[in-house]
Amino acid sequence: MIELGRYCLLAGLTLSGYGAIAAGIAGRRKNLALARSAENSLVAAFVIVVAASACLIGLLMTDEFRVQYVASYSASSIPTVYKFTAFWGGQAGSLLMWALVLAFFCLVAVVQNRNRNRKLMPYATAVMAGTLGFFMLLLAFATNPFDTFPPGTAPSDGNGLNPLLQNSYMVIHPPILYLGYIGLTIPFAFAMAALMSRKLDTSWIRVTRRWTLVAWIFLTMGFTLGGVWAYEELGWGGYWAWDPVENSSFMPWLFATAFLHSIMITEKKGMLKLWNFILVLVAFELSIFGTFITRSGVISSVHSFAISNLGPMLAIFLLLSTLFGVFWIVRRSDQLRSEQRMKSFLSREATFLLNNLLFVSICFAIFWGTVFPIISEWVQGEKITVSSPFFNKVTWPLALTLLALTGICPLIAWRKASFKNFRRNFLIPLAGGLLFGGLALFLGVRSLIPLLFYSACGFVAFCVFFEFYKGARARQGIRSSSFLVALKDLTLMNKRRYGGFIIHLGVVVAFIGIISSSFFSHEELVTVNRGEEFRVGQYTLKFHELVTRSDPEKDVVYARISGYENQDPIGNFFPQKHFHHKTKQPQSEVAIRRTLMDDVYVVLSGYNEDLTQATFHLFLNPMVQWVWIGIGIMVLAGVFLFFPDKKPAARTRVRRRRERIRTEAA
Repeated sequence: MIELGRYCLLAGLTLSGYGAIAAGIAGRRKNLALARSAENSLVAAFVIVVAASACLIGLLMTDEFRVQYVASYSASSIPTVYKFTAFWGGQAGSLLMWALVLAFFCLVAVVQNRNRNRKLMPYATAVMAGTLGFFMLLLAFATNPFDTFPPGTAPSDGNGLNPLLQNSYMVIHPPILYLGYIGLTIPFAFAMAALMSRKLDTSWIRVTRRWTLVAWIFLTMGFTLGGVWAYEELGWGGYWAWDPVENSSFMPWLFATAFLHSIMITEKKGMLKLWNFILVLVAFELSIFGTFITRSGVISSVHSFAISNLGPMLAIFLLLSTLFGVFWIVRRSDQLRSEQRMKSFLSREATFLLNNLLFVSICFAIFWGTVFPIISEWVQGEKITVSSPFFNKVTWPLALTLLALTGICPLIAWRKASFKNFRRNFLIPLAGGLLFGGLALFLGVRSLIPLLFYSACGFVAFCVFFEFYKGARARQGIRSSSFLVALKDLTLMNKRRYGGFIIHLGVVVAFIGIISSSFFSHEELVTVNRGEEFRVGQYTLKFHELVTRSDPEKDVVYARISGYENQDPIGNFFPQKHFHHKTKQPQSEVAIRRTLMDDVYVVLSGYNEDLTQATFHLFLNPMVQWVWIGIGIMVLAGVFLFFPDKKPAARTRVRRRRERIRTEAA
């Protein structure tokens, strides 16, 4: 199985290399047979990478500790599920996982386009195969997961998976995040194909919109699951610390979101053509940059791998792929001029452009804060860390403006907005925003930034509900039906518009949770004796005892605590401290009592030798669950957008056609 895995990596490299060269020649010579051959090589490469992955998983499951990767990230005593997740728990395995997902996406793209987009496919195949070939090259020669120990030196057991990764969220978080990262390769490939083939109409946008949406959905799920993992596993009371690896997953999401907004202007008005190519290029490069950050060892992060020789190779690929994209964009720039000019700054076109610029500005601020420690070390020889206050100070104003535009952009008129348009579309939402702000003020909020955000959330929420209401009422006028039936038909027949509104509503819900938990959390550090009570906010907790237990992997000390609110029981808390036998490092397991209003978060920080006294780190985090609910709404709405609109009845189609003819004649 070891030798088979090695041969599979070499075969995958050969097939992807052939596919890149053959597809490039086929595109230049317009040779259909050679293009088909290149596409078939990607299909074969997928089968080969699946075989290599199956070999590594088999070695992990059978405790084959002759393999260095298996000995480093698995052990005979860990549960089977964590032996499986060790597949992506280390550097070499995670790169094989990357290649597997990329090969699968290449397969899907090839099958989808067997009989369409034939002018684009040879060049798109060349880019996809070239990217896959690079990762197969890394696996075959730089970080081979099938490397073995010299004869007679293999350990009898492995080191086991990092205890921090032995968590249910880490079973699904990395694969989902990889699906988002790697999904951006396909839009990049088709964008480059459009430039190389000179097919610069909107056909490449139609292909890439769905692929970008897929990547956007998985990126959203990926960094959210990472936040949930950090919240439950790291014991610091928060879910987002502006860690470099967290940032590296958020930055391509920002550019993908900007692209999904920008292409609406291109499709409607023929504007921002050049800008779309730039957005796709940077989104892809940021996904590679995230891989570089994680695997180069140039930054310190709980999420990153150790220092390795992959950093220079990833940096070279990042540089070459960027130069490749810039070359083709510059070469075709004279053919990417906008078909129309912007008529007014008070128009939907202008607000969408401002929306894009804000996404880019937030991303630039995050990027600068992420790379500044690296730059400072290169220049001064001293690594200067950029912490959360910098990111918060820079991003809060930009995020507030972007949140407000979330309500304005879809409702403002095309070309030039009039006072009548403002009054009709924004009077009620503005009143709703003032109502939300007033309610927050009444409930005791006195800080300016939270008040502004709550007001903006109210404004956007009323924009969304008001638009659904107006649309449903208008549809009731066309067809005699109930309001709910009209609302359902309206949404199903225009998923792109109303699914976008649902995403905006999810953004509002998430922001309410983010602002509440960021500005109004409360923490305490208390040391108490057995039987004593202590408080956090309005809750009373009673420490009963410390208990010890052991299992084959670790020793455990846990506290038994009962909680009360106004003398009413709210449940028991069991915060734990784990001492893993292999790593010899303590690890906290927090206890959380969750409600929609707040989370009571308890960490066992320390205790005395006779287990009669303990120190607890307590957090009262308001409305954290709203963050997860809001992002869940965004993801579900993204999935909703993926499916085609419901077809209207024949009579409705005829009416719409007549209305369109009258409009064009006028």
